[in-house]
Amino acid sequence: MNIDFHAHVYPEDYLKKLEASTGDVRIETDNKGEKWILSMGAKAGPITPDFFDLDVRVDRITETRVDMQILSSPHPGVDRFSPEESAEMSRVINNGIAKAVRQYPKRFQGIAMLPLIDTRLALRELDRAILELGLKGMCMLTNVAGKTPDSDFLLPVYERAQQLGVPIFIHPTTPLGAQVMQEWRLAIILGFEFDIVLSATRLAYAGVLDRFPELRFVISHLGAGIPFLAGRIDRGYHDPTCGIKTKKPTSEYLRELYCDTVSFYQPALAMAYEFYGASRMVLGSDFPLIIGDLPAAVPSIEAMPIPNREKEKILGENVKQLLKLDI
Repeated sequence: MNIDFHAHVYPEDYLKKLEASTGDVRIETDNKGEKWILSMGAKAGPITPDFFDLDVRVDRITETRVDMQILSSPHPGVDRFSPEESAEMSRVINNGIAKAVRQYPKRFQGIAMLPLIDTRLALRELDRAILELGLKGMCMLTNVAGKTPDSDFLLPVYERAQQLGVPIFIHPTTPLGAQVMQEWRLAIILGFEFDIVLSATRLAYAGVLDRFPELRFVISHLGAGIPFLAGRIDRGYHDPTCGIKTKKPTSEYLRELYCDTVSFYQPALAMAYEFYGASRMVLGSDFPLIIGDLPAAVPSIEAMPIPNREKEKILGENVKQLLKLDI
């Protein structure tokens, strides 16, 4: 069974709220009449029916041999609003995802978005999403309104997620310093990847992965540059001037993370496979963003020169175990 872990959905009620927004995160219409989500200088879209029309989506994934998608609404997220607005947007997103799962239970499962800028509200919505709506995990961005994921205010959320036994999907968002990445959509092309590496490394360096050993994190895009930079990242652990005091070298923590396979580039997939192993990789498409590639998602894994049993893990078995899916 082929399960696409990295798939975006924007419930229509959430899009309506973004259209009403006049802040840093909003929807803009270009001169072609196409609608784009603007977030801190980075654009996502265009917003096509693939983002919200489930019937269209089912047809698309069937054509590309994807049996199920794990739906999430990450970037631009809800972190750039007031706590009350963020909580309301999270409820709208999670209700929309839960509705999609009820409508197509064999095609979709979902993970929750939370108002992480307010710990109390985030914990309340996490419990509601998991215990009442039946969602299977939570999604967070690589920075929470500019604050890194090792920040102390997030620790109670990690503790509760570990208690609930649900994973955390870390999706990239516009990084700090994006003002130098506005041309050529560089904030998304490169800035997202910088923020993935930074967030995962900070979680390891700061001891968060030590503190929550049973908590499972899934990071996007093969971990961005982590497999390539692991040796350099480890030098920080061995350099006493860096002040890292974790129980083991950083790369050992990073190897325990899960990564999705949003890359589709065989040399990159090979490096990720060498670093993480097949048991820590999950299929991803980044559908329906134009930077993703749904048609390439399954074939890119099938083309890897690895045993078929390893391919089966990546294509779906790992997600079943990670999300405790009874399929």
